[in-house]
Amino acid sequence: EGFRMLLARRGQQVACLSSLSSLPNAILTRIAGKFKVDEEYTPQVNLNLEKKYGVPLSKVFTRTSHIEQEVAKNALLVPCYKENIPYNGAPVAVVEGSRLSNGVTAVAMNTTSPIVHLGVYLGVGTGHETRATAGALQVMKNAWLGSTTRRTIIGGHREPLQCGANVNVDVGRDIVAITASCPRDKASLLLDHMTQTLICPEFFNHELHRAKKDALHQASVALSDPTTLLLEEANRLAYRGTGLGRSVYLKEGNQGAIDRDMLLDFAAENLRDANNIAVVGVGLDSDHVAGLADEYLWSLEGGSSSGPSTTWTGLRESQIETTDSGAQVMCLVEGAAAGSQDALVLGVLKHLAGAGGPAVKYGSSQSALISAAAPYTQRPFSAQCVNINNVNTGMFGLNITADGEEVGDVLRASVGVMSGLKDSVTDATLDVAKNKLKLEIISQYETGLGARAAAGLESIAAGSPSSAAQICGAIDAITIDEVREAAARVNSSGAVLVSHGNLENMPLQRELV
Repeated sequence: EGFRMLLARRGQQVACLSSLSSLPNAILTRIAGKFKVDEEYTPQVNLNLEKKYGVPLSKVFTRTSHIEQEVAKNALLVPCYKENIPYNGAPVAVVEGSRLSNGVTAVAMNTTSPIVHLGVYLGVGTGHETRATAGALQVMKNAWLGSTTRRTIIGGHREPLQCGANVNVDVGRDIVAITASCPRDKASLLLDHMTQTLICPEFFNHELHRAKKDALHQASVALSDPTTLLLEEANRLAYRGTGLGRSVYLKEGNQGAIDRDMLLDFAAENLRDANNIAVVGVGLDSDHVAGLADEYLWSLEGGSSSGPSTTWTGLRESQIETTDSGAQVMCLVEGAAAGSQDALVLGVLKHLAGAGGPAVKYGSSQSALISAAAPYTQRPFSAQCVNINNVNTGMFGLNITADGEEVGDVLRASVGVMSGLKDSVTDATLDVAKNKLKLEIISQYETGLGARAAAGLESIAAGSPSSAAQICGAIDAITIDEVREAAARVNSSGAVLVSHGNLENMPLQRELV
């Protein structure tokens, strides 16, 4: 009996081999590929489509799980998809904006990416907080996926992970961004979870204990960075500690006043103004984004919430002495709001003075700021111009890092460069600065994440987004007279001077004039 079964199995194998040899030649070619060197062979992949990617497709998207390895060891990890590079050679997506009947702005950029990038942007920030509600948004941020009237805290965290998404909430002084990336067919479910806290929040007290603890930890980590600490101090001095001058982070003494009732009142007062909300979808068409925004945000009503205080004071300074050998200095004046023509003019002025590192890999930076300060230093240093654009205003000025013994000389040389920009700008240097700014804009819009952030900020600040081509056209229209006027305005404004580190040789503000 066993011998007969063995013969039958052998016969089945022979039949399988004979059936393979009888397959049509086209199918065999598709399986085996080219048989001879001189044979004409049509590949089974679209090579023109493959050329749109600068790297293999396997490297375009990475599967990551935003969990520490030790915590996640021997545990089930859900993949989160993040776009690493743009579609190199794919057509540039058209920015399409529309406004719903209740005032919500819907912005779409339809790309060929299978991963969509969603963003819900609110025109509210820590500048809208008061002394009694300070830190409320940071606690809300860490409780955003908590319980609502339609879900539990478990469902709020589990379902986005099941979609392969990681919902991020970023709190600024005048804007809040709720962002996530997911496969195209999961966009509706994910946007529902991103907006539920706007529509039907709960903020149970037992869920706020962990949110407060996380907010305090995030504040401690962020304020350990000298750059963040200096920006906090600069805003406090420039706006007298109110409005935009309030700290972005939760302080230990404020957490006791934050409870469910206070957060619900703050949300009802500040988070339900439909005129101050923008929904951005990169990878979806305009009808789809508008339909999703209308489906989940139809209950919101337009309001007339006032923005935070933006009165610039200036002519103030602060020094934070530490035991470090180096020092970091920021000298800032009032800038321009995002989406405005003044912001682009200051962007050109920034590149005239010098911003960022070298334009060539492994090259050296030859900006005006670096060239002016180099003769006075023997140790490594950095000097660059910064242009920070908020919704209603901004900051513009210098960011300098140098050894404590040389920081005074570097600062004086850098201030001298800024003072002479009005007279030193020429048509040739203006064209170079314009091209650098256009490259900065194009690079931002090249990726889905950058395009989403730019569209969200402009939708809140200017009311409607602009494409990269429109912005580059506005940059080309900038004249040399506009740049000279901006340089004169910068040099005549009252500056805020903040410093951190070894400040024994740090000059006072009146000594720089």
